[in-house]
Amino acid sequence: MPASQDLSNVFIVNDQAANEPQLPAVGIGILNWNGQKYLEQFLPFLYNISYANATIYVLDNQSSDGSIAYLKQHHPTVKIIETGGNYGVPGGYNIGFAQMPEPYLLMLNSDVEVASNFLEPLVALMEADKAIAMVQSKLLSFQNRPQFEYGGAAGGSIDVLGYTFCRGRIFETVETDHHQYGTSEVFWAGGACALIRKSAYEKVGGMYNWFFMHFEEIDLCWRFHTANYKVMFCNESVAWHVGGGTLSYQSPRKTFYNFKNNLVMVFRNSPWWYLLWWTPIRFVLDLLAAFKYLLANNSANSAAVIKAWFGFFKWLLWDASKNPAKPKALSGISVVMKQSIIWSYYLQKKQHYSQLNKHD
Repeated sequence: MPASQDLSNVFIVNDQAANEPQLPAVGIGILNWNGQKYLEQFLPFLYNISYANATIYVLDNQSSDGSIAYLKQHHPTVKIIETGGNYGVPGGYNIGFAQMPEPYLLMLNSDVEVASNFLEPLVALMEADKAIAMVQSKLLSFQNRPQFEYGGAAGGSIDVLGYTFCRGRIFETVETDHHQYGTSEVFWAGGACALIRKSAYEKVGGMYNWFFMHFEEIDLCWRFHTANYKVMFCNESVAWHVGGGTLSYQSPRKTFYNFKNNLVMVFRNSPWWYLLWWTPIRFVLDLLAAFKYLLANNSANSAAVIKAWFGFFKWLLWDASKNPAKPKALSGISVVMKQSIIWSYYLQKKQHYSQLNKHD
């Protein structure tokens, strides 16, 4: 469908039989910052979805590339929420979601292609179990379509030391999708394409604005678990993600945010007794990670790991007390891997999720 076509009737709900209940309303929230090229490429896929009661919103973080003018001219039915500044991923979504009235809210990256029927199974899971707060679509690579995408794959996992990985992607190893990972409960859902129950989102206070980018959705999922909600992966819902649209996967800046925000996330969500033994172990392991980058002739990423720890200490001094989270140790959450993923991956050579001893 051409981008310039009048789409004013796209989201009129289909006539249904009188005895057929109306589908729950879904607000599709696309966060945008200077992403006009992605809006041009991927917005048309949303006009072909089969779910009849969805509304598209673009949450704009003060773009300067003409995104707003483009949307008004070519996509007049898309609702635009201007945040008034560049507040990063958590701030942009917190502002946008507060203005979206639908009971179900979809986090959707601007660089994602969705299957036409991707929404129905997500909503069905939510409707079947009110304890589910968030459910992620299967994320495949846009460039290599049979392969899982790096930043979400078949749902996110975490080990007892706070290192994150995915079903279908552990560190440098990315699997091809053979439907080996079915619909199930997971620790975290990737924010590239995930449906959220608005009441649960509001109950836990939304995302933590301080993160700006990276780990905001994982921190959110940890707090969902603390509040006794479930987080799910849905194998029947499929999306293809470009990935690396803001920062490439090898970017030292991305390394900095990943290490720093991971440390902050674990510290703010964990009880004091857990942190007593966690902090020195994580310090040593992160130093080894910096040394590994150095051995690989990657001094920029090595320095980024060290800078991340300084950033973490700065957060401890100035921000840790401002927006505390209710603590719940990783060891007390059932879907957490109770062993070290670093030990399993690098020393035991278990490089696929199916090979891991997840909960022993």
